[in-house]
Amino acid sequence: MSFADISISDTQNGAWVKVTDNGQPSANAVVSVENQPQVKGTYQTDDSGRVFIPLSLNSSRSVKYKAVTEDGSEFNRFAFHGVQKR
Repeated sequence: MSFADISISDTQNGAWVKVTDNGQPSANAVVSVENQPQVKGTYQTDDSGRVFIPLSLNSSRSVKYKAVTEDGSEFNRFAFHGVQKR
């Protein structure tokens, strides 16, 4: 049994997403955003388990991320993203 996790780092233009499985970086995991229709497509993690997902939000909100590891483990995480005022 695998124990996968997603960590999210909010930035001004999107989010860095890191996927780990049993504490190790999960390369080639497929990450998508589930509840934001303007963010289409999937993103694949690199060898360090990280991927950048561009987000253009006009209001602060909770974003749902979904990740599927190479062995088929699937998991979700919500992260709150604030909108920075310029």
